[in-house]
Formats: sequence, C-alpha cells, structure tokens
Amino acid sequence: MKIEVRLLGPLEVRGPNGPVHFTGARRRAVFALLALRTGRLVSASALVDGLWGEDVPATATKTLQGHVAKVRRALELAGADGVVLTREPGYLLDVTQVVVDVEEFDEHLRHGRYAEALRLHRGEPLADCPVEGWAGAEIVRLREAVAFAEESHAGALCLSGRYAEAITQLERLVALYPLRETLWEMLMEAQHRAGRAGDALRTYRRVRALLVEEFGMEPGIALRRREAAVLAG
Repeated sequence: MKIEVRLLGPLEVRGPNGPVHFTGARRRAVFALLALRTGRLVSASALVDGLWGEDVPATATKTLQGHVAKVRRALELAGADGVVLTREPGYLLDVTQVVVDVEEFDEHLRHGRYAEALRLHRGEPLADCPVEGWAGAEIVRLREAVAFAEESHAGALCLSGRYAEAITQLERLVALYPLRETLWEMLMEAQHRAGRAGDALRTYRRVRALLVEEFGMEPGIALRRREAAVLAG
C-alpha cells in the first residue's frame, strides 16, 4: 500500500495505519519539501534554504537532522517505514512507496481533464507549511496551475452550453483573480450567450472601474471588443 501525500491544500499524509501526524510546522515543512521533489534527491543545503531562506541559524544542519529523524518516526508510527531515504548529500522520498496528488493533478491537466484535476484542490498549496526559497517558487507554480485549470474548466462549460454553471464559477474566479482580464471577458461572453446582455455590460463597467482605479488604465482590446459585441447584439 502506497503512502498518500496531498500538497494541494494543507499537508496531508496517510500511511497504511492511518494519518501521519507531524509534530511542529518545521517537520511538516521538511516532508513537504521532499514531496515537492518526490523521487529526486534534495540536498541538505536545499532543505536548509527551503526551511529558513536567508535567515539560516548557526545550528541549521544539526536541526535539520533532528527534524528528519522526527519525520521518520512519525511515518513509522503510521506504518510508513523507510519512506525517507538518506543519499549523499541529502535525502529523498522513495518514489515506489509514495503517491503525490500534484503528480495526479498534472496528469489530469495534460489530458484536459480539468474537473478531475480540480477535485484534488483543497485550498492554498501547503497552507500549513512555512517554506522559503525555492519552495516558494514551487507554490507559485501550483497556484498558477490551479488557476489555469479553473479557467479552462469554465471555458469548457461555456463550450458545452452550460452557461449558468460557467457564470457561477467565473463570478467566483474574478473575485479571486480580479486582474485577470481573460476571466472577465469569459464572464461577459457567458452572460451574453445566456441572454443576459445587461449583466454582461454591467460586468464590463465593473472591470473597467477596477482597472482605472488600480492602474489608471483602460481595459485591454479583448474586453473592449467583447463590450462592442454585446452592444451590437
């Protein structure tokens, strides 16, 4: 039985005997850093960077070793012995024992299965893991991948004529990502195709007010063309 690792939200790890309980945020972060690169060696220096960034304590190497020992103990208690391997100059997760939700998420995206990908999303990636350095860039990548899946799923709903569902999802997305003009354009199109031209024009006024207020700039050409299309019927 493989160990289930979920990174697309607060860290969750489940072994054969049940959930893995890591004591302390740093230990969760150690495991999360290894899981972000499952099957690949993560050097001790990379782990130190991912844990402390530029604020590295003098005892970082020794402290890291202590954290790894506690992580292994927590895994053992859940029946997941031998998951964290030592390989010079660092550590890695045994890929034969671990299933990570990010890998499944990416596979769904590659095949255009956006709804299936989004079912794996539970919130801010690694929300309870204080990571720094290169790990911050990994979290940004995951956020962007989720945003892409959400936008693509909304587009698929529009293409299939499910405008009411698309409008509901797009209203939520423009609240989350208010500066993504493509989302506002999609929302206007869905409203227009659903016979709600008045709502589409009000949406244009909303995004225009936002852009003028935030950046002192008018909406891009795509949004302006969408407004013209609505006005032209």
